[in-house]
Amino acid sequence: MSTDWSPQAGLTDRTTPSPPHPTPPRATTARADADATADQVAMIFSRHLDDRRVAVHDDFFAIGGNSLIGIRIIEDIAGEYGVILSVRDFYLAQTPSGVANLIVREGPRR
Repeated sequence: MSTDWSPQAGLTDRTTPSPPHPTPPRATTARADADATADQVAMIFSRHLDDRRVAVHDDFFAIGGNSLIGIRIIEDIAGEYGVILSVRDFYLAQTPSGVANLIVREGPRR
């Protein structure tokens, strides 16, 4: 066994394997999934709002959404993601980011 000395680490053993790289926690993976989904949901919002530019944190009603458009978006989400959102949950989510979090949390129900 050989050893090295450094002022920062003191005496070290070169035969000790380095610890494995940790796997990202589930929350980190879910967050990345939600972020990617939010961009896609913003595009769905945009399609139903006359191709208006929609950011992931834009409030649905503030950018011109209404109940009929909301129902159409819910139908598109069910078709594209297999997630059936209630009207109440959709309106409470308010933004593409909020809707994306619901999609990731609920997952497909088919």
